[in-house]
Amino acid sequence: MPELCSTTQLLMGQTRRTGTAAFALLALLFCGMLGGCTQTAWWINPGPSSRVQYALAHVSPAVVRIDVVMRSFGNGTPETFRAIGSGVIIDPQGHVLTNFHVAGRARHIEVTLADKEHVHAVRVGADHWTDLALLQMNLQEVARKHIKFRWAKLGNSRRVQLGQPVLAIGTPYGLSRTVTRGIISNTDRYFSATTIDGYETGWFNNWIQTDAAINPGNSGGPLINLRGEVIGINTRGDPDANNLGFAIPINVARRVIPQLLKHRRVVRSYLGLHLQPLRGLAKFYKIAENHGVLISSVDPESPASQAGLEPQDILLSVNGHPTNCRFPEELAPIRRYIADQPVSSTLTLVIDRPGSTGQPYRVLALKTTRLESAVAPEHAIVALGISVRRLTAPYLRARRLPLISGVLVTGVRTGSPADTAGVESGDIILRINAKSVDNVHTLKT
Repeated sequence: MPELCSTTQLLMGQTRRTGTAAFALLALLFCGMLGGCTQTAWWINPGPSSRVQYALAHVSPAVVRIDVVMRSFGNGTPETFRAIGSGVIIDPQGHVLTNFHVAGRARHIEVTLADKEHVHAVRVGADHWTDLALLQMNLQEVARKHIKFRWAKLGNSRRVQLGQPVLAIGTPYGLSRTVTRGIISNTDRYFSATTIDGYETGWFNNWIQTDAAINPGNSGGPLINLRGEVIGINTRGDPDANNLGFAIPINVARRVIPQLLKHRRVVRSYLGLHLQPLRGLAKFYKIAENHGVLISSVDPESPASQAGLEPQDILLSVNGHPTNCRFPEELAPIRRYIADQPVSSTLTLVIDRPGSTGQPYRVLALKTTRLESAVAPEHAIVALGISVRRLTAPYLRARRLPLISGVLVTGVRTGSPADTAGVESGDIILRINAKSVDNVHTLKT
């Protein structure tokens, strides 16, 4: 192909009398059409755009690698293992924002800063419902090592636009300080409520979807715009697809961070309602389009059940706040509105009961209780050779069991006293030697 470049240069020589601008324009056109130039012309900058450089300069120094030691209870035996994730420093106090599934249950945490220095960190708080965790670097260690660090600016995820260029920074497969580039593929992606290691997540928010590469190890790292602002926390990718990555909107983190700083956790309200969009069902229920949300089920012995709510009721409003939900993307804001009310507060619900012979609209007052996870912390009872968890009301409700006290067996060590006695994973221990077992502490003693 050198001949093509020479031909281009000959043609360009005939145009020099028309001026430098024409020369540059024709050279660009010919090289583009012929594809034969083997050297980059002087007027083309082969490096990243200035906006990309600006964004990376403002955020990349605040991105950290997170190494954790965690504990699991395979076959009733406590085992430790190591894992790697990412995080981003968010303030001058050295707080690091990351995912719950990265560091929310870690027993030992170490962060590696952009200058490759290592610093120990502690968990300030965690919230598995949003898959977020907040850490803090050991500032005494930072001072002793004379480490200087920078922190990133949090943006506004409500301003994210479809097709907007973004960068993902993190530690995929342990490769620190990796940057990938893409666009916003969807600003409001819905997933049905899912779990991570059994812990519920994604109930109260939708997700930002991007085609920037997100791999194992990217979790907890920032998704940033070209203004150098964090607009999301990278959380998951689809291992069976290309260019499907998802991030928690940063506005979700903005709501969670103050509560983690103050309470170490996020306290939410619970009514016991399970909701379903009304898309395609308005005619069946003979109601107006986009008018309320369907109650698909009611938890037994919950505030909703005790107030007389039933499946197939239509929830029209909560405390005067409309609960219109025609599409799945509209579910999370309704769930979040209920969850954000103070625990033990009284909420006023307006209900439509289609087909009712009496007054179709009902106004009910419900007192909320505290939202509880189905999964409690796991403990090892070494003497018996088992691992156990406290029984929770959500766990029992999901299995249509009465609300009883006891502990759930999650694993049994082969050859242990429990194994010899015939105890199996999934059993519920109610009594030992005629003594009631109300919690894990009782079993340990």
